[in-house]
Amino acid sequence: MASEDQALKGTEYTGLIWVSSYVMVAFAFLLRSLHAWDVFHVQPLSWKTSVIPVMGLVLVLSPLLMGLAFRKTLKKELGEDLLSERTYRICDFWIA
Repeated sequence: MASEDQALKGTEYTGLIWVSSYVMVAFAFLLRSLHAWDVFHVQPLSWKTSVIPVMGLVLVLSPLLMGLAFRKTLKKELGEDLLSERTYRICDFWIA
């Protein structure tokens, strides 16, 4: 009987989870862009009507960008042997 590491359970689907994350963020960004387009064309431009939709677009992308930055840092540390493969796989799975 081979004992499987319970912490690695499900990590084989990490790539699929990352792809689904990209698709969800792209869809959310598209919807936010369409909403911002409507806001700019329906209401007269003022300070609030121009800043709030742009901040909404930035906020949609920020979790993905932070996750990618953290993933890049982990990959760099994995390459420098500062991190085990097991820890990298677990963290990469949970970041996704």
